Amino acid sequence: MVLEIHVEDYLVKRIEELGGITAKMTIKGRAGWPDRLVALDGELILVELKRPRGGRLSDVQRALHRKLGSIGVHVLVIRSKEDVDRFFPPLWKTIEHV
Repeated sequence: MVLEIHVEDYLVKRIEELGGITAKMTIKGRAGWPDRLVALDGELILVELKRPRGGRLSDVQRALHRKLGSIGVHVLVIRSKEDVDRFFPPLWKTIEHV
């Protein structure tokens, strides 16, 4: 069974292979923030990781992701290693963010 931590480990490895960096995000007192900050190709992308089956965004996460998107911040929800491969290298630049 693939767990969220397996996808996260794969994301970190893939970003490093592409010459980027990533950091785990913890913001005290602010619920809903994405799990990781990715710096790649001159861009900063926030990444929310969810387990492949049954991982759901909370209402707080959904609202914050919409707010961040409305001010031009890229937020991706990644659920699998295949998602990582699809979005990085930077296919994420071609998708519309909510």
